[in-house]
Amino acid sequence: MQKSFTTQPELFVSSIDLNHPVLHALDDTEALLDWTQVEQVLSSIYSSNTGRPSYPLLTLFRSLLLGVWYRLSDVQLAQCLYRDLLFRKFCHLELGTAVPEASTLGRFRNKLVEHDLWDQLLGEINRQLEAKNIIMTEGRINIIDATPIEAAQSGPGKGKDGQVKRDPEAGWHVKKDSRGRVKSTYGFSVHTGVDEDGFIHRQSITSGNVHDSQERDTLLLGDETALYADAAYSSEQTRDTLKSFNIDDQVQRKGYRDHPISQADKDRNAYIAVTRAGGERPFATFKRHYGLARTRFMGLAKNATAYGIAAMALNIRKGAKFLGLYGLPDLSYTG
Repeated sequence: MQKSFTTQPELFVSSIDLNHPVLHALDDTEALLDWTQVEQVLSSIYSSNTGRPSYPLLTLFRSLLLGVWYRLSDVQLAQCLYRDLLFRKFCHLELGTAVPEASTLGRFRNKLVEHDLWDQLLGEINRQLEAKNIIMTEGRINIIDATPIEAAQSGPGKGKDGQVKRDPEAGWHVKKDSRGRVKSTYGFSVHTGVDEDGFIHRQSITSGNVHDSQERDTLLLGDETALYADAAYSSEQTRDTLKSFNIDDQVQRKGYRDHPISQADKDRNAYIAVTRAGGERPFATFKRHYGLARTRFMGLAKNATAYGIAAMALNIRKGAKFLGLYGLPDLSYTG
């Protein structure tokens, strides 16, 4: 059982310092979730005959979230945990006690990779947000999209052994931009399914050379009222799949050689684009705010976990913002 953040006032801070507004910046995030349920998912990392970590699992998990929100490397994160009162408070680390080192944080992340837990953790967080009606499930839509992420090792350089240092699990993502120019990125693709509010409900990571449409079924929920997507997902197979689930087809159309797109489809695409653009919001957050335009790790599994943690971080902060703006919905209200 984790202790609340009380600190020892005789060290170098006063009770006034501990009540400073800046130390309440993450109180909405603290109140958003039943963290014991998250801890329950994390507990599967360690079996009964395996040594427990030197820090509570939630402390380590919360630390990784902070690392995403504040764009910190593990070394920078460990330093901030040592000196930042807000970080200590959120991670339930008392003043005067030791904090996780960078190597400890790295080992914990590797445990998440080893047990492929990020998807279960995202599911638990979303389940709680759905239970509080912060994420709405009734009548929801699904906006699917993908973006390339440059690999940490993407250049042609060679190591001392003469071998190319390029990440072997990445691949070339080749796509034309809005002006028809071909852009190539060696790395991975992040595929997401989001609702109209920008909450991520499904996510997958593939090598960059996997076409966006191949992850369509992974991102489908099955209970959405409509699927919004760009023309990369347009096909007879997509239309048949949506019809079988009774999902409204809001996938943009594309033209083919000798069969250019009609004006009606151009108008339809423009109408869909207004809503479909919401699917790009998470990518902007990942790249601009979380500093994840380029991977930090080698290999598909590690990057799947890293961007899975980023998806959780996004949903938690977005949920906390909703909670601060609107409070908890009145579940007894029937209209």
